[in-house]
Amino acid sequence: MKPLVMSDEYPWFCEALQVRGYKIIPTKKIACFLPPEQRHADMQLLVVDNTCFTLDDCRDRISGSYPENVRLNCLYFRGTLYGKLSAADASVLDFCRKNNIQTVNVKQGYTRCSVLLIGNRAAVTADRGIADALQKDGAEVLLIAPGHVTLPGFDCGFIGGAGFCDGDTVYCFGDITRHPDFEKIKALCAKHNSKIEILCADKPLTDLGGAVLLRSCYNTNLRESMSLSWTRGLI
Repeated sequence: MKPLVMSDEYPWFCEALQVRGYKIIPTKKIACFLPPEQRHADMQLLVVDNTCFTLDDCRDRISGSYPENVRLNCLYFRGTLYGKLSAADASVLDFCRKNNIQTVNVKQGYTRCSVLLIGNRAAVTADRGIADALQKDGAEVLLIAPGHVTLPGFDCGFIGGAGFCDGDTVYCFGDITRHPDFEKIKALCAKHNSKIEILCADKPLTDLGGAVLLRSCYNTNLRESMSLSWTRGLI
């Protein structure tokens, strides 16, 4: 089974993925984060190549206040790290420098939350700044209308937190067909030989912090232990 880190606050999404061959590793509750963000995987870890950064790895201060809550909320895509670099943790930036990984600054600190990847060549986002940065690096980007994603506690969530891509399948947490730009999203997926699989179509499209696949992360014991020990100082 494929190890997948995600919130288990919505057990119906976890169950839907388990029957599709995923081993769910539930995130921890991070008390210093705002309640809607406390279980979000894209706030708790970041995978760059074969290295997994966790909250325990962060050298800079973590808190519930922006931007101290988005130290790991960067997007690694096509060999480049995108993020609000002034907020990104020093451990991540040092790793990128030492490994000659290009970094690109964007204004949106919730960078990873804001982007739904389509394979390794395309992306969907409602953030124009992120869209411009990705397009400059050769990605095909669909700029969609903001909102239309449920995140209890906030007015709306982000499209990147409402799904994830694994190979040629884009999984969506809830009914993405209700999004006003669904047909454009569907067309982009088809163009890049990807299919959309809706998990729990009776639920609204929901931002639960996305999901992080752990394929070959060599600096952590997550893959072997199937437990999240990185949050010991923050829970």
